[in-house]
Amino acid sequence: MAKIAFLSFYSGFVERGVETYVYELAMRLAKKHDVTVFQGGKSHLWYSKARTSQGKFKVIDFNCIGSTSKSANSFLRIFYLDRWSLKILIFSLKAAFKVARGKYDLVIPMNGGWQTVIYRLFSKFRNFKILISAQAGIGRDDGWNLFWKPDIFVALTKAEEKWANRFAPEVRTALIPNGVDLFKFNPKVSPKKLTLKTPIVVCAAALDSYKRVDLTIKAVAKSQNLSLLLLGDGDSRGNIDALGKRLLGSRYLRLLVPHSEIPGYFRAGLVFSLASKTEAFGTSYIEAMACNLPIVATYDSSRQEIIGDAGILTNPEDVDQYAKDLMLAASANYRNRPYNQALKFSWNKIAERYEKVIASLLKRQ
Repeated sequence: MAKIAFLSFYSGFVERGVETYVYELAMRLAKKHDVTVFQGGKSHLWYSKARTSQGKFKVIDFNCIGSTSKSANSFLRIFYLDRWSLKILIFSLKAAFKVARGKYDLVIPMNGGWQTVIYRLFSKFRNFKILISAQAGIGRDDGWNLFWKPDIFVALTKAEEKWANRFAPEVRTALIPNGVDLFKFNPKVSPKKLTLKTPIVVCAAALDSYKRVDLTIKAVAKSQNLSLLLLGDGDSRGNIDALGKRLLGSRYLRLLVPHSEIPGYFRAGLVFSLASKTEAFGTSYIEAMACNLPIVATYDSSRQEIIGDAGILTNPEDVDQYAKDLMLAASANYRNRPYNQALKFSWNKIAERYEKVIASLLKRQ
C-alpha cells in the first residue's frame, strides 16, 4: 500500500474536469492505498463523498480561495505572477508542511505553475515521486510541467503523448485518458423535465472565451427548430445570456447545477456540443456519450480519438456548417454508438491503468 497525495487548489470550489478527475481517481485508488486530497476550497462538495467512500480516503480543506472572480492579468499569467497563480503558490506552500509530515510515496500536483516547482524541488529532499497528469493540454503550461522533469508525465491523448516525447524525450510518459463514472452517466438515467422546446442541444462549459459558447448559440439560432440548454457559469455569463436571449428567446436556457445532477440534464437533450478551440481532453464529451448523446465538436486529432464515430467533427467558426452539423446529428440515428464509445473510458478501467503505472513507478525507488 502506498501513501498518495493529490494537490488540487480548486477542489471544493468548483466541479470541473480536473476536480472531477481528482475525486474519481482518488476514490478508486483509496481501495488499495492511503490517499489524501489537499484542496483549496470548502469541504462541503467533498466531505460527504469522502466519508462514504471505501478505503483510506481523506480530504484536507484549506479554504483559501476567497473571491470567486477569476479574471487575471494575461501578462502576469505568463510568469505565474497573476493573482490566482500566487494563490496557488500560497496554498502549495501551506500544504507542503502537511505533505512533509505525511511521508507520502507519490505526490500528484494538479495546478502547475509554482506548484510543480515547489513539489519537484521538495521531492529531492523528501524522497517521493511526482506524477503529472497533463490536464492543461499541449502548450505552455504542460511544457512548464515537462521542464521540471516529473517522474512520470501522463498524457491524455496520443497527440499529447507524441508532443511530450518530442518536447522532453528524457521524461517518462504514459498514455491514460480521463474517465467517466458509468454508474452516474448512462442511458438509463431519467431525463430532467424542462420547459424548452425539443429537440435540445446541450452544452456544458465554463463561460470563458476559449469555450466559444457564442458560436454554439449562433449555430443553434440558425437551425430554426433546435433549443439550447447551457450548463455552466463564468465571468462571461452576462454577455452569453444576453446573446442567448436575443438570438434564441424561449429556446435558450442556462442553468448552474451540481455535477451529480448533470446526467439527468444530458438525458433531456438529443445532441451534445462544445465548440472550444482547444481541450486537453474534454471530459464532458465522454460524460455526454455515456448518456448516449452524439457529439458535435471542433475538429482536431485529439477529439477525433475521443469521439470516434459517435458524432460529427466540424469547424465551429463556419457557423452555417456548424448549424447544419447540429441538425444532422439531431436527425441521425446513432443507436448506441455514443454509449459504446464511452465504455472505453470507464473510470474503473482507467484506475486499473493508473495502478499499474504507480506500481511500476514506486518499484524504482
